[in-house]
Amino acid sequence: MKKTRYLWRALSVLGVLGLCFFMAAGVAGHWFEKRLSQNGPVDGGIAATQPRNRLCLIFALDGVPYDLIKELYMEGYFKGFFPPGRLVSTFPSLTRPAFSKMLVGGKPFGYERLYYNFADNKVEGFQLSQKLFSTHKKHADYQPELHFFGFPGYIAYIFPDTFAQTALDAFHEQLLAFKGDQFIAYMGLSDPIAHVEGRAALKEFLKKVSAMLETTRNDLGILMDVVLFSDHANNLMENRRVDLSAELERNGFHDVDQLEQLRDFVLPRNGFVSFASIYTRPENAPAMAEILSSIEGVDFSTYKYQKVIRVHGHNGLAEIARQENRYRYTPIKGDPLKLGNIMMYLKQAGKMDNQGYIHDYMWWDATKDHLYPDPLRRIWEGQSDLVQHPGTLLVSFQDGYAFGPAIFNQPLVGNRAGTHGALLATHSNGVFMTDFMKVDDFNQPSAVVELLAEAQEAKKRGTKLFPFMQ
Repeated sequence: MKKTRYLWRALSVLGVLGLCFFMAAGVAGHWFEKRLSQNGPVDGGIAATQPRNRLCLIFALDGVPYDLIKELYMEGYFKGFFPPGRLVSTFPSLTRPAFSKMLVGGKPFGYERLYYNFADNKVEGFQLSQKLFSTHKKHADYQPELHFFGFPGYIAYIFPDTFAQTALDAFHEQLLAFKGDQFIAYMGLSDPIAHVEGRAALKEFLKKVSAMLETTRNDLGILMDVVLFSDHANNLMENRRVDLSAELERNGFHDVDQLEQLRDFVLPRNGFVSFASIYTRPENAPAMAEILSSIEGVDFSTYKYQKVIRVHGHNGLAEIARQENRYRYTPIKGDPLKLGNIMMYLKQAGKMDNQGYIHDYMWWDATKDHLYPDPLRRIWEGQSDLVQHPGTLLVSFQDGYAFGPAIFNQPLVGNRAGTHGALLATHSNGVFMTDFMKVDDFNQPSAVVELLAEAQEAKKRGTKLFPFMQ
């Protein structure tokens, strides 16, 4: 009887807590809808005062893989578009660095929300309380002039479907009210759906996106040209959390908030992603990379070593060197990036100089459909100047593994339905497509920027390079 009574009490408490939680989610949804409607359409600046007969929509999706859009396209969705191409993300394959290369420009402070500042010797970035109910990415390091149709902070990672239709409706209404000739939109809700709900839910959401685009096109009253792309992919599979800190501490290193002792390191915990950045003294990097290579789930880590960047993983150790726009890959032990056969082919084809360097566009052509797309340039960029505060070591995980706060060890929170961040193609290959021209099958992040820049130049010249500039 006593056990039964305690069980009922526990169930009652859980029921009350659940009711409160759902009520809070409902209030948040109402607040989110009101907040979006208050944003109102931007008037479009100078273009709003001029007659227009055509609108260009630049539509950015967060965390949507190429394979899923391709599947939907073959099923008849996204009508009127040319076939989609792959848009290879940055390394790490995360929103801040990716969008800085594809659309926004400049350098983010860090790879994610939290990063370490060596100069001030502290972790900086936006804390949970600042992010919880944010509907805008109005960060000092991330200020795109765009219409943001995202989510109320982290709440959408609990109930992403609650806000999906609200965001799509707000998008439709604001686009119809817009008076300019170029509307840049960022739909952030696709990322929490992919992380939390998984492949089937993301596919259903994208069907709604396809239908919304058709409805908007019909309701707009003028011609609309669309550039659609995503910042990175998502592996759309369950992932186990890897405890990097525990293994490093077992080997004599210390997980801290500020670097004071020789073997201290800082490991920012952001979301549940297949990437981690470690900040420590450079002399610690080789030993830490050796430890990391033995941890289950770690694919490899990278770090600067003299004038090269080392890649150390469970498949071996190699070095990447760079001279202007040429890269050299030198395996020392094994082949961590699995480039041996490709390198041999390029050498036999006469594309390697006498110092072992190969031009970056040749590497791109040879590796764009590789397990690790365009790995040398992406690793070099990620380790060097992708962000203002790069990590000492960058860790890329295997499929099925990820890193994040310890809460992701809990049964109700762990094993999320998908993640991204790693160098792997399954995490990196976003989508790029338009309804007015065919794009390449594989595209670098700069492809979006170059397309928009060419369009602006065509507009200035009064030429008709793109339909939406007629």
